[in-house]
Amino acid sequence: MATTTHQITCAADDCDAYSITGFLQPLTTEERAVRHRRQLAGDGWSDVEGRDYCPDHPVTVPTP
Repeated sequence: MATTTHQITCAADDCDAYSITGFLQPLTTEERAVRHRRQLAGDGWSDVEGRDYCPDHPVTVPTP
């Protein structure tokens, strides 16, 4: 059985944090990304405008 992986890296300029997850079941690239981001959200990661930030670099979206 083939294993596929998905990696997310913190978008903060001074951060090297990253997360890699593996999948044993066949999923599309989009499905892997959605599942990975859902798992990371539980760990405190945030996804702001398509950029991912680790818990050490929380990002708040300015209110218009």
